[in-house]
Amino acid sequence: MDTSSPSRPSPSRSPSLRPWHVHSTVAILVLSVVATLLGFLRQGHYRDAEYHLAQIFGQDVVTLGLGVPLLAVGLWFAVRGSLRGYVVWLGALGYMLYTWASYALMLYFNEFFLGYVALFGLSLYAFVGGILHLDPDAVRSRLDGRLPARLVIAYLVGMGLFIAAGWLAEIVPATLDGTVPESVELAQVPTSVIYAMDLAVLLPAVLLVAVWLRQRRAWGFVFTGVLLVKFATLGLAVLAMEARSIQTGVAGETGMIAVFGFITVASAVLGAKYLAAFRAAESETPTAEAASPRGSD
Repeated sequence: MDTSSPSRPSPSRSPSLRPWHVHSTVAILVLSVVATLLGFLRQGHYRDAEYHLAQIFGQDVVTLGLGVPLLAVGLWFAVRGSLRGYVVWLGALGYMLYTWASYALMLYFNEFFLGYVALFGLSLYAFVGGILHLDPDAVRSRLDGRLPARLVIAYLVGMGLFIAAGWLAEIVPATLDGTVPESVELAQVPTSVIYAMDLAVLLPAVLLVAVWLRQRRAWGFVFTGVLLVKFATLGLAVLAMEARSIQTGVAGETGMIAVFGFITVASAVLGAKYLAAFRAAESETPTAEAASPRGSD
């Protein structure tokens, strides 16, 4: 290990979480449970339009049922020096960052507003801090040659085109007609924060990661895991939203269930292959994980 750069772990070793990573993640877990339970149990907690309530409900279901457990499992294994667990932890943090940013910026003001702001901030700094503390070569050394890169690249490009087409199909006609997209009107908000986050952040990130993975750049292997978590949870969230919308009679389309059902399954399958590639690397070099350092700072 290069002793002249102690904050950068060797490519053959797993990073160790720092205490503030752990404390921030525990705070995110606790506040996320509180935030979702308030939505489920407190009558009238959300003051948003009825159309938007179905979407919030779906997001809360996925956050409590998958996001929180996934983050807890990732943290558990990352603390024990597992690089695979560390990447799962980062992916779950990416989900939390996107979710709580949308809540803090888009929901009608309620009594838990400061909680959403805290979750947004904690998720942002934990995610960025986790990325900065990771040596991407450690991930590439395990995945390069074991991950079905061409299949993943094709999927990422496809998802990028799907995001662009889906949102631009709403935005461009409304822009040309001088009107407002129907989804914005139904949600009774000035504009869609999701439009902005997806087109300004998520879409470029997806295409950039596809290019990096094609070029076998180390960060491409890291962010592939983060994006697969994002798309799996996105698919589940939309499925829950559509089911809730159909149940309440607000809206809902069966075609959307088919599309996002495919996205959920495809992301989960590729995510399983991603983790299996780690497992294959560990079986070939069984001492690598055992030699990983524990956090001491």
